[in-house]
Amino acid sequence: MNFSFKLLDNDKTITNKILSALASQLNSALSKASKDASVELQAVVKRSIEAEGEYLSLISGQLKYELGVPNPGIVDRIVDIWVNSISINTKKVTIKGNSLSGGFSIDMIKSDYSDVLGSAGSVIKDSNTGSLVPWLEWLLLRGGDILVKDYEILIGPNPRSRTGMAVMVSSKQNYRMPTKFAGTESNNWVYRAISRLDDTKMQNIIRVALEKNI
Repeated sequence: MNFSFKLLDNDKTITNKILSALASQLNSALSKASKDASVELQAVVKRSIEAEGEYLSLISGQLKYELGVPNPGIVDRIVDIWVNSISINTKKVTIKGNSLSGGFSIDMIKSDYSDVLGSAGSVIKDSNTGSLVPWLEWLLLRGGDILVKDYEILIGPNPRSRTGMAVMVSSKQNYRMPTKFAGTESNNWVYRAISRLDDTKMQNIIRVALEKNI
């Protein structure tokens, strides 16, 4: 018994149909992979930020007392703003000639830090003096600037202290951020934490998520 087949479509039409089917499958896979990869990338970034000396010092060290951050939860809420702003978005797969084009883009932390500097926890009000302390701006951006003129930090138990362990007192000196913690827009604790996530590491997170969903 013999069979014969006749192709009703030309080569170009067949190619387009194959590419259309592949594009549809890839868009579905990219959508699922972007969600998985976003969750993993957020977890990696959170661990990296929390490994920085500034975070540890704000929770239970020198910066907690110097800046008067009374509750570790304030710092964790700031970190969560950064972490939640990170997402991996898909670029829809489309047909271009005889090939497919698409992929991912990554949204990271705002370069001017406006998302965190505009949050309630970034400024602390002193209940004794009523003054506002923009501690996060001092830490992230002000570097070695004079922050409070003619005052310095006195470390030690004090009932007037927000943390119970430090107050500002009049001095011939000016208060500046301790050198080892002084941050600028392009060199501060969160910037360094993000910088450690090189392209290879991020690409690997995406690759694993994509392989899982294809």
